[in-house]
Amino acid sequence: MKHVIPKPLIKGDLIGVAAVSGPVNISNLKKGVNFFHKLGLKIKFGSNIYDQLEYLAGPDKERSDGLNNLISDPDVKGIFFARGGYGSMRILPQIDYQAIRTQPKILMGMSDLTAVSMAVHRHCSLVTLAGPMLAGQISEVLDRDSEDFMIRALTEPLECFDMMGEFSSELKILRTGKTKGYLLGGCLSVLVSLLGTPYCPNFLNSVLFLEDVNEPAYKIDRMLTQMKLTGIFGSIRGVIIGHFSGNESEASKAVAERIVMEYTEYRRIPVISNYPHGHALPNITLPVGALVEFEASGSHVTLRCV
Repeated sequence: MKHVIPKPLIKGDLIGVAAVSGPVNISNLKKGVNFFHKLGLKIKFGSNIYDQLEYLAGPDKERSDGLNNLISDPDVKGIFFARGGYGSMRILPQIDYQAIRTQPKILMGMSDLTAVSMAVHRHCSLVTLAGPMLAGQISEVLDRDSEDFMIRALTEPLECFDMMGEFSSELKILRTGKTKGYLLGGCLSVLVSLLGTPYCPNFLNSVLFLEDVNEPAYKIDRMLTQMKLTGIFGSIRGVIIGHFSGNESEASKAVAERIVMEYTEYRRIPVISNYPHGHALPNITLPVGALVEFEASGSHVTLRCV
C-alpha cells in the first residue's frame, strides 16, 4: 500500500488534543494550548482529557473513544497527543483505522505514541509525525530548532521536508553510505514491545530511527538483540540513533552505537548517531513512514523526504 501524506495545517484549522497514555498535567496542557493559539489554530479536547485512572488518562474505552471521536470529526484537521507515559498499546485494537484511512489527518506524538504511529503505518500507511507533545516539551520553552522544524512539518508539504539543519556538524557518522527507505522507528522500548503483534510494521527496506530515556545499557543491548533475532537488522537500509537521555545516558548511547554497528556489520548500511530527536531538546520532528533519502558521506549527512 502506497504511503499517505496528510495535508498541512493552515491558520484557523481546528486541531484535536488526545490523551491516550498517562494522565495530563492541566497546567502544562494550558501552556501547550496557548502555543498553538498563537499560531492561529483552534483546539478541541478529547472527551477524556481531564480523566485519570492510576497511571492512565482514564479507562481504555474512554481513551479510545476520545481519540476515535477526534479521528472521525471532519472538522478536526490534525491530532496532537498530550503526553506519553504508558497506555497507548492497550487501545491499539480499538482505534478506528477505517476512519483514519477515510479521513487521513496529521497525528503528532512520540515516546509511548510510537505504538500508535507504528500501528497506523501498518494498517493505514499514513505518514505521522514524531515530535514534541502538547503538554510535554511544547509546554516548556522549545529551542529554536525544535520549534522551527515542528512548525514546518505541520504547515508545509511533507514531500519537501528536509530534516537537516545547523546541528549537522554535531552528528556522528559511524558508517558512510547512501540509501532510500521508509523512515520507521521511535522509542526503542515501545518499539520492541510491538514485535510479534499485528501492530508492528514490516521494516523491510526502511531507515530505522531509535531513541529512548532512562534505560540502562544492558536493557538497550537486550532490546536491540531482540530486534536482531526477529530479523530487523537484516532487512533495514540505514540507522539513525537519536537521544538516549536520562539516567546512564552516555553509557546507554555508547552501547546503542556499538550494538547497532555490530548487528549491521555485514550490511554496510549508513549509520549515524547524535541526531537530535527524542526525550531531550533539541527534538527535531520526523515524518514517520515517509520515503526518505539518507546519505552519510565524509562530514556530510543528508536526510530528506523524496
